[in-house]
Amino acid sequence: MSARARLVEIVFQQERTYEIAIGTTTANDAVCAPQLEAAIAVVLGLEVSQVNIVVTTVSQEEVDLHFGVYERMLAEKLGVVPPIQ
Repeated sequence: MSARARLVEIVFQQERTYEIAIGTTTANDAVCAPQLEAAIAVVLGLEVSQVNIVVTTVSQEEVDLHFGVYERMLAEKLGVVPPIQ
């Protein structure tokens, strides 16, 4: 993954699975997801199927519509916070 800022939400399910949601403006981050799933599984001693990474890519134009508040916009996209009214 690049050095750009991104938002990450990690949810531990009762089935001993990890759902990891990543919001980013870098489309190439989605390419890294399978390798990251495998690496995280090894570190945590899990099966690869127990780690699921979902990458949500947004455009810089969408960030600009949120007055440049990058983290807030990504949190809205991931459903972590409600949209600003």
